[in-house]
Amino acid sequence: MRRAILAAAVVSGSAFAPYLADAAVGLTAIATPSKGVLTLCRSWIVYRACKSYDKLALPSRIAVGDNLKLIYSSNMKTYIFAVVEIRVKGEGCLLLSEHSGGEEDGERLEVGQCQPATEAAAQD
Repeated sequence: MRRAILAAAVVSGSAFAPYLADAAVGLTAIATPSKGVLTLCRSWIVYRACKSYDKLALPSRIAVGDNLKLIYSSNMKTYIFAVVEIRVKGEGCLLLSEHSGGEEDGERLEVGQCQPATEAAAQD
């Protein structure tokens, strides 16, 4: 029997229009009421291998500096994801950790739809 994987999601992405000019700088906090995809990579001597885990449950608000305790896989592995940067990607967000080295093809947490946390609080 497969167990549900804890993951993250988000709210509507159209709220980013005023923030697109600042996209290079990034966001400091986002609202995430749904699911996300965690990608972990390992570097070997000759090649690098990455594996993705979807449907991770995330907290409703994530900010730069947060340490997210993610539980994934059918045998319930636990991983601490330290958020160092949040980037806007289309309607979603890409969260980078200290292990990604600022590269989007390294360790990352992808959220399909998201919005700045300040706007999410205003809508509630």
